Amino acid sequence: MTAPHRALVPRALYVISLFTTALVFGLTLCHVLQAPGSRGLGPREWLDVQHTFYGGFAILGGSAEILGLLASAGLGALLLRRRSRTAIPILFAAACLFGTLLVYWFGNRPVNGLIAEWTPQTLPADWSTYRDLWENAHALSTILAGLALIAVMTAMRPLAVLDSVRPSRGEGAVRRH
Repeated sequence: MTAPHRALVPRALYVISLFTTALVFGLTLCHVLQAPGSRGLGPREWLDVQHTFYGGFAILGGSAEILGLLASAGLGALLLRRRSRTAIPILFAAACLFGTLLVYWFGNRPVNGLIAEWTPQTLPADWSTYRDLWENAHALSTILAGLALIAVMTAMRPLAVLDSVRPSRGEGAVRRH
């Protein structure tokens, strides 16, 4: 494989990792920013908002988390194989994105399942406990996504992916057209 082609895969994985991690951070940050308003709602209004506004977040956010995890883990493995120090922050980003998925599965998803079944008549008296759990899980996801984004952004200077691609012996020494 020629040096330019060897650089294409890590660059593509880096761009995917950067874009999806930024998207995950942005989506989770939206939840955190709306939390004060959510905490000011009464039970019926809060339930109405939950049933109305958040469907797209799960689909887009979940897809971005999975794609970002795969791209970051793939890039990290590739860079680790090439003995590049930039593998460490990229693998850290992958671990943080895995953490956001764990927070979703063990924090948000169970609460989402309950909320989906509730009606204004069946809303439990301790509904605010579930609201707070839901909000806190999103805050934790935001911290993890923010750490992942910082790791991805600082892992590589512009063109650092190219710097980590070293031609093997004899490769790149003579170009033949």
